[in-house]
Amino acid sequence: MNDLRRSEQGAVTVFFIVIFASIFAFVALLIDFARIFALQAKAEVLAHAASRSVMSSYDQQLLEQYGLFAYGETDGNYIMSKVLQDNLEMAKRSDDLPVLGARLDSSSAEFQRPLGMYNVFEQQIREQMKYKAPIDFTIELINRFKPMSQVMKETSNTVDLLGKLQKLYERREAKFDAMLEKQRMVAKLVESVSTVIPRSGSYSDSQGEGSSTASDIMAGYSDFVYMYEADFGREPSEQQYMKEINEYRYQAGRMFGRLGNLRKEADGLHGTLLNEANVLLTEAQDINELMRKTIEEAEHRSAQDGYNEVSSIQSTSGNESLGDGGEIAQIRKKGQSLLVPESMFDDFRGDIDGQASQFLRLQSASGSFYSMEGLVSSASASESSLHSALREFDNEVDRYLRKYSDAGSSNVLDENKRNLDGHRSSDQERKQIEQQASGKLKEAANLMKQIKDLRSKLGDYQKEFDQLESYYNGNRNFNSAALDSTGTGYSGTDQRTTIDPYEAGSEAIGGMDLLYGGLSNLMKGMSDSCFQGEYIVSYYELFDISTLDELLKESGSQKIDTLSDSFAAKKQEVEYILYGFHNPVGNLAAAYGEIFAMRLAIRTMEGLIKNATKGHPLVILAAALLYGVEHALKDMLDLAKEGSIYLSDFLKLKLSYRDHLRIFLLLHGRSEQRLSRMLAVIRNNTGIAPDQRPTYLKGEVTVTLPLWFLPGVAKAMGGAGVLKGRVEGSTYYVSKQADFSY
Repeated sequence: MNDLRRSEQGAVTVFFIVIFASIFAFVALLIDFARIFALQAKAEVLAHAASRSVMSSYDQQLLEQYGLFAYGETDGNYIMSKVLQDNLEMAKRSDDLPVLGARLDSSSAEFQRPLGMYNVFEQQIREQMKYKAPIDFTIELINRFKPMSQVMKETSNTVDLLGKLQKLYERREAKFDAMLEKQRMVAKLVESVSTVIPRSGSYSDSQGEGSSTASDIMAGYSDFVYMYEADFGREPSEQQYMKEINEYRYQAGRMFGRLGNLRKEADGLHGTLLNEANVLLTEAQDINELMRKTIEEAEHRSAQDGYNEVSSIQSTSGNESLGDGGEIAQIRKKGQSLLVPESMFDDFRGDIDGQASQFLRLQSASGSFYSMEGLVSSASASESSLHSALREFDNEVDRYLRKYSDAGSSNVLDENKRNLDGHRSSDQERKQIEQQASGKLKEAANLMKQIKDLRSKLGDYQKEFDQLESYYNGNRNFNSAALDSTGTGYSGTDQRTTIDPYEAGSEAIGGMDLLYGGLSNLMKGMSDSCFQGEYIVSYYELFDISTLDELLKESGSQKIDTLSDSFAAKKQEVEYILYGFHNPVGNLAAAYGEIFAMRLAIRTMEGLIKNATKGHPLVILAAALLYGVEHALKDMLDLAKEGSIYLSDFLKLKLSYRDHLRIFLLLHGRSEQRLSRMLAVIRNNTGIAPDQRPTYLKGEVTVTLPLWFLPGVAKAMGGAGVLKGRVEGSTYYVSKQADFSY
């Protein structure tokens, strides 16, 4: 019998069982791992597919009207769950060998980033307009303004310089006038002193009745001495001339007293007034120097960079340039003629010093005469010395007044006034032109007022704007932006129409500087300001400008009832978005005013060229502004009538009302306030609240898989971080997230 304990039968079988068991366990583990990784890939695909399916339920109205994507009103969780279930069911039916056996455990759809958020809204506009806006803006606007870039640069520099010089010129001339007035006031003090003599008086040998001038006192002095000596030593009862002596003394005392008061007053004011005249002269000289520096700095304005950059770009049209603006540059060079030579200031200062010296000599002479009061009263002054003192006093007064008061060729102050008038020869003509320009600006202001006055007749449409304002404020609050920290957009601030031609011209040219600066920046890279501006004029309604042509006529007020529908909020969306006035006429008046300013800038350029022969630079500027105002006013009426106007008499390119608004949208720049107004209009037109319409989905899917082999090993490996997901019992769970945005 064999020893079973030492038998080797079956050893190979056991060995193979052990080997096969190990291999089977390894293969089984690989199978489960393969199924797990396949499930993870499947779950990833399902999550993305489900998210795309959910987001395909966008709002058709927003897309068709405004080119915007936002999720509609369908339950996103339902769509996601339905898509996932259908995909898994289809997989079960199509698989010949259902290896996975995956099941949907849960799904969720979390919506974020509403369309009403500024950054979301801007991004969609950017995507919508990134191809169209650069092409349209370049072809339709930049190519029109490029040919006149250099001539407008020279216009900007010239109007800016001459406008500044005009203000400085007026200030300087006012200082000169005030200086001369101070000197004349001093001369009047001496005129009052001269009444004591009187000037060049004749000295008679008899005393006049009631005499009180120095001449009268001198004329009666010899008689006074005679009477004084005759009564000297006599008793009062025996004195024959007591009455005459007392009367003479009274008149002499009265004269000397008046002279003393006048000397004191003149002495106190003369120095003060001449010091003030000197200060005024210094201030005038400082202003003159400031004018000189202003002229030097005029050629280095940073604003001209935009014009140069626009001029340097390659044009895509055949429009010829208007030239380099050489004629206008020559006008600017004439600004040098407004400067006063330093020699004139030296002469004026010398005249002030000479007037002070002359006064000192006069005061010395009057003092010598005044000091003889006691001697005259006691009859102890020699007649020759009194006569000599009075003669010297009279001569000094005469010399002073002939030099600083009397009319004639020797009057220093009149000569200085003639010198000043020499460079003021064109002032009268200029001021007449300024008055005409102011009158035309009043007409423009009245035109704006006519538009604003329509508000009282359009009360029925105010409710629409009140609703817009409510939507606007709601979106502002939603974005938690109490203040707009970006952009320069309007926010419903009323505009003031100036009647000062220089101020109006400066503002108009400033707007043109901004325009060319904006065009220059666009050449470096398209900005949100351009994208948004082109989007606005593409998707929002403009006002029918021809309505104003009817209303601004004499009988226009009678047609307000039939034309009032044109002032509805839905008929002026672009203007409302641009300016932000919550009333039926405020935005239209603002647009009209801004168009006027732009036309004024272009027409002023024409005016400079057409009035270049007038000579005096300030007259040329005033005439150019008058021309600009007159023709800009005509342009406004033509625009309302025709719907478009020529860009310039020198450049026959049409510019429509819509084109003007496109320019202003660029000028005003990006602003959060403007975005809120755009969103408010969308809500008003569609009834859809952008604040509540999401554009971003965060979808999450959890799928399960029954493990066939060794769930414990899989759980342990999952706990160690080798596997993604988790194992519960014999079931494997995996979650995948897919984000999707329009």
